[in-house]
Amino acid sequence: MGRPRSRVRGERLPGQVWILAGVGFTIAVGFGVMSPVLPVYARMFGVSSFLVGLVVSSLSILRLATMPASSWLMRFTGPKEMAVAGNLLVALTTFMIGISDSYWGVLLWRGLSGFGSAMYGVSSMALLFAAAPPLLRGRANAVSSGGFVLGAMVGPALGGLFVAISIHAPFFFYTAALVVAAVVLQVGLPRTPAETRRVLREARTGLGDLARDRRYRAVILVNFTTGWQTYGVRSLLIPLFVVEVVGKPTAWAGIAFAIAATAQAACLPLAGWGTDRLGRRFMLLVGTGLTAAMSVGFAWNKSYVVLVVMMCVYSIGASATGSAAGAMLADTVPPSNSSGLAGYQMAGDIGSILGPLAAGAILDVASMSWAWLAGAVLILTATTLVWRTPKAVQPAAG
Repeated sequence: MGRPRSRVRGERLPGQVWILAGVGFTIAVGFGVMSPVLPVYARMFGVSSFLVGLVVSSLSILRLATMPASSWLMRFTGPKEMAVAGNLLVALTTFMIGISDSYWGVLLWRGLSGFGSAMYGVSSMALLFAAAPPLLRGRANAVSSGGFVLGAMVGPALGGLFVAISIHAPFFFYTAALVVAAVVLQVGLPRTPAETRRVLREARTGLGDLARDRRYRAVILVNFTTGWQTYGVRSLLIPLFVVEVVGKPTAWAGIAFAIAATAQAACLPLAGWGTDRLGRRFMLLVGTGLTAAMSVGFAWNKSYVVLVVMMCVYSIGASATGSAAGAMLADTVPPSNSSGLAGYQMAGDIGSILGPLAAGAILDVASMSWAWLAGAVLILTATTLVWRTPKAVQPAAG
């Protein structure tokens, strides 16, 4: 017996979602190959650790600074066209990093990569939200996120092979991956219609209206705390815990992250299903609740095995949080409101920049436990805002 018609008609994701997921996978593989090499490459020019860190951070800083300009540009170029241009800009700057003969050249081109990253970030989000119907936005976000997560798992594994060829090879591989991604976007997605371009040009920012929407305020803070704790504090403290607290080699931190990433990837389909069937608010409460609880657990843990288990649970919470936050954002912000989309991404970028700085400062004057607990407090604050959002609302029109 066949499935009910309502399920058959409503559950097939548009092809554009799969194209964006494939592009995300390609970009993440290339980035995963290049990223671990970048600090070593910068150090070859004989600079201080601070200047090496500046190279690593420059992309995020410039991405944050150019996000408003990217949202403005999308109103005139169209999301597909800007996504292609953003990938090509990062490809060019990455290639220039690979052939640079000075530290300052590496810093310049790495910073300019942030502008291309901002262009792609805001435009790919607009493309995803425009393609996915409201009833499938949770699964669409899960599929899109899954592409990045799987790529991030494959990339570092390939990185060692390219480094064995040459220290420059990872940069050229990432360049090629970005060019492939741009070609797939150009060929696989339709040109932005003239009517859509007109709507984008005439759209008002509407940030005042968005700021009054409890859903938008909630997802902004959720994304800030995700950047702070998941991409910032966790990336800083887990390696330090592995080496300094439990006395394991640095490679064991990488193993823990790989296991946690596998758990996150495995849970993304269920997180997307839950977001669409059980509701954005419910899944956000589950996700932020799990990540807050595990952050408290990290603060008191002294065991490597327990750490790995908690990282897996944390990653399950991150899956639920990411899928539900993206779907709630899509319900709240029309794809034509590029400023609203940019504001969401900027919140995550700010969190990922401030989180490690704050955690490092806390670690210097107190302990690792207090650094974890500070992030847990932020997550619980975001959970409070999520709790205050309506249980069921009408999604925003595109």
